Amino acid sequence: MLIKVIIISLILLSPIAAQLSTLEDAFQINMSGIVSQRMKMTMTAENVANLMTLKDEETGLPYQKKYLVLEASDIGVKVVDIERSTEPFSRYFDPAAPQSDEDGYFYLPNVNMPNEMVTLKHTEAMYEANINAFKLTKAMYQSTMELLK
Repeated sequence: MLIKVIIISLILLSPIAAQLSTLEDAFQINMSGIVSQRMKMTMTAENVANLMTLKDEETGLPYQKKYLVLEASDIGVKVVDIERSTEPFSRYFDPAAPQSDEDGYFYLPNVNMPNEMVTLKHTEAMYEANINAFKLTKAMYQSTMELLK
C-alpha cells in the first residue's frame, strides 16, 4: 500500500516539479529583461548627460552616443557589448570659440535629445513590462507552492 501511495505521489508531483522548473526559468528570463532594461536606462542617461561634452577623455573627440548590444539567450536576454555610434558629429562655425579648429569649426556630440527621450520612454515601458511579468511569475510560483502543502 505504501509503495502505491509513493507511485501515485510521484505521478501527481512530476508535472508540478516540471512546472516549478519552468517557473524558475521564467524568473531568470524576467530578471534578465529587468537588468538589461536598467542598463539601457543608465546608458541613455549617460548619453543625455554628455549632450554637450565636447571632448571625451578616452577618444579626444566629442562624446559619442553609446548603445547596448543585446542578444537572446536560453535564459532571456544578455548584454553582449557597448558600442559607440558612428553617426557624424554636428559641425558649427564659431572661430571665437576656444574649442574651434583651425578652420573655425567645432563639433558637438552625435546625441539627439528627442531620440534619447523616445528611447527612455520605450525602455521605461519595457522595464515595467518585465517587472509585471516577474510579479505574475511570483504569484504563479506561490500558487504552485500552496498546492504542495
